[in-house]
Amino acid sequence: MTTLSAPPVVKEDNQDPDGIDVVDSRGRLADRLPSLPALSPVPVYVGIAISALGFVVIAFAWGKVAGIADNVALQMPYLLSGGLTGLGMVMVGVTIVNVASKRRDAILREQQTQLLADALRELRNALDPR
Repeated sequence: MTTLSAPPVVKEDNQDPDGIDVVDSRGRLADRLPSLPALSPVPVYVGIAISALGFVVIAFAWGKVAGIADNVALQMPYLLSGGLTGLGMVMVGVTIVNVASKRRDAILREQQTQLLADALRELRNALDPR
């Protein structure tokens, strides 16, 4: 049985033995900054945390607006600063979760396709009379 795993990390010429990017003579990174592994669940957790924080901001703004029920002019700052900021945070968090899950699905689909191609290649070699 074959298991799916993250693609192997290839050491590039611009990295030291520890895998840390090397700074060139001008003080810039020789390559791009290192990123998380492709199948890491960290972006999903970050997206969920940002969304939850957005709901907390919305609840706080709602609580403040509920205390000032008689004057709409006093409610507007809470609506704009709390409500819309919270809504924006929820949207950003959901977007992060969506992108991370689509990225993970694409990588797993690519690995499954490669496994299928390898199996078909082995079958073709087994059935080929040459």
